[in-house]
Amino acid sequence: MTALVALESHRLALVARLDALAPETVHARPASGGWSLAQIVEHLYRIDRGVKLDGERASAPVRLTSGARRRVLSGILALPLRIPAPPGAGPILPGPAPDYAATRDAWADLRGLWRQRLPSVPPEAVAFWHPMFGPFVTGDAFAFLLAHHRHHDAQVERTLAAVR
Repeated sequence: MTALVALESHRLALVARLDALAPETVHARPASGGWSLAQIVEHLYRIDRGVKLDGERASAPVRLTSGARRRVLSGILALPLRIPAPPGAGPILPGPAPDYAATRDAWADLRGLWRQRLPSVPPEAVAFWHPMFGPFVTGDAFAFLLAHHRHHDAQVERTLAAVR
């Protein structure tokens, strides 16, 4: 299964779960002050928007190290730890009261754009720039996104338990 197919399966499963809940549950914040389910979705969408399908061809050093850097980052994200957002993460943090339905629909539209444009993107293009791990070529960008989305699964479960 390609990372894009796995990402889309992950998104669809999350959206199906949240769509089955009452809107007030999706927008409720845990007493601990954590993000609401709508905020988690907005954060994932904002990260996904960072993918650039028109990136330039990566330099030789970037192409040679993209996979290793992505594997290190994916390994960190796989740890059962709460990892704070990196410095300068403001643009990817959710707003205080996002509109879940609008974000869900925009996220679906973005994924549709990816499916349409990805076949023409060279694998050696820089598709994502992580603030601490640098540029990732196309395949590594999508593999990172999958690791990042899965990293938030435990947060979704904690939030569901706290707001039900």
